[in-house]
Amino acid sequence: MSPSSIPRFPGVPDLMLERYLCDELSAEEARRVEEAVRVSPALSAYLRERRAEKAAFSLVRPFGPMRARLEAPRPSRWRRLWRWSQPVLVLGVVLAAVLPRLVTFEEVERVRVRGGLTARVLVKRGEAVFEQGPGVVLRSGDRVRVEVEDAEGGALYVLALSERGRVTPLQGFPTTGGALTLGPGRWVLPGSLELDDAPEQEALVMVLAADARDAPSPEAVQRWLEQAAREVDFPPTLTPLPGTRHALRALPKELP
Repeated sequence: MSPSSIPRFPGVPDLMLERYLCDELSAEEARRVEEAVRVSPALSAYLRERRAEKAAFSLVRPFGPMRARLEAPRPSRWRRLWRWSQPVLVLGVVLAAVLPRLVTFEEVERVRVRGGLTARVLVKRGEAVFEQGPGVVLRSGDRVRVEVEDAEGGALYVLALSERGRVTPLQGFPTTGGALTLGPGRWVLPGSLELDDAPEQEALVMVLAADARDAPSPEAVQRWLEQAAREVDFPPTLTPLPGTRHALRALPKELP
């Protein structure tokens, strides 16, 4: 995998470019991007490529059905409560009778922290754009993007891991453009990665801390993954880093 394929333009963070493409910037921020485009042919070419990718992606993952679900009228909260109140009361009596002990707040918190974060890998091969699913083997030259979804959002770190134990920071680190903070919902991360012809398997690891103020340092995240990479099996079994949740996506690749 070639980290150099992640675009970096001085003074214009990747996340700002993504928000510019989505028309989410203020007028002042948009002018900042447009001024950078005027003096940077590379940035202008990158934005043209990203617009083409977004257009191709929208054909594969149209937003229309999602918008319809989001805009559909929801039943009254009180109606839902009334509908469920009687079964819940009965269930509460049954649970009180059969549960050997109460579940502690700490146990509930551990379950909550483990869940929620999901990641998808989107692949561009020539003119085709598709989602990496079970059994899909990637090829050298494929460009991949990552889509993450989480109900809470927070500080995100993205790292690449090779079967030889090499850990490469990709997003959220000082060397990759700084912190990356995402809101709740689904996000396609800025930039893309091009798979190289190195004879080794690779994986992507996403680490999310819901509370950005208490997020582990970038160095702690990298050390955590480097320690896990010492396992014989690939991809390794990851023990959660305290205060975070993670997702791992293997990138099975044709080997020469």
